[in-house]
Amino acid sequence: MRRSLVLLLAAGALVAGCSGTKNGTASSEPSYTTGAGASSESSGSSGSAPKVSNPLKTSSIESDACAALSAAKRTELGLGEGERRTTSAGPGCSIFAADDKLNQIEISPVLANKNGLSDVYDTKANNEYFEPTEVAGYPAVYAASLDHRKNGKCGLFVGVTDQLSVNILVQYDNGPGASDPCPVALKVGEAMIETLKEG
Repeated sequence: MRRSLVLLLAAGALVAGCSGTKNGTASSEPSYTTGAGASSESSGSSGSAPKVSNPLKTSSIESDACAALSAAKRTELGLGEGERRTTSAGPGCSIFAADDKLNQIEISPVLANKNGLSDVYDTKANNEYFEPTEVAGYPAVYAASLDHRKNGKCGLFVGVTDQLSVNILVQYDNGPGASDPCPVALKVGEAMIETLKEG
C-alpha cells in the first residue's frame, strides 16, 4: 500500500508541478518509485477501481506515449506534433496546441503502477480533488494532489486495462481551457481510446 501511495503522489506531482509554468514547457518529471517484481499481492492494492471490461492493446503507448493520439485525432483537437520524452516511470509525450505553445497536454502511461486505476483509487485521500468518471466507456478519475483547475490545470487518469492507467495532464494558459481545463482532458482521453481501438 505504501508503494502505491508513493507512486500516486508522484503522479499527482506531475499535475501540481506544472502550476508555476508559464512558458509552455513542462516542469521536471516526477520521481516514481518502483519495486522489483511488483504485483497486486505485493503492492497491497485493494482493486477498488471499476474493472476495465474491454481492455485495450497498449503495447504502442508503453513504448511511445505519443502513439496515444493519431495524426488525425491531433488535427481534430487542434494539436501539433507530440514531443517524446522519457520519465523514470516510462515514456511520456508533450503535445502543444497548434496555435498556442502556452497550451500543453502531457500524456503518460503510468507503468510504475502495476494495478492500473486501482492504485489511483487506493490513494484518493491524498488528493485535493478526486472525481470518478468514464471516458468513452472506460473507467477514469479526475484527480491531483493539488487543485489548480481554476488555473488551467487538470489531471485525468484513464484505466485502459486493469493493470495500466494513463495520466492526461492539461496545462492551458490561454483560451477557454485556461478556466475550464477538464473538458479538454476528457476530449483527449476519448481520442486516445479511439486511437488505441483502431490499433
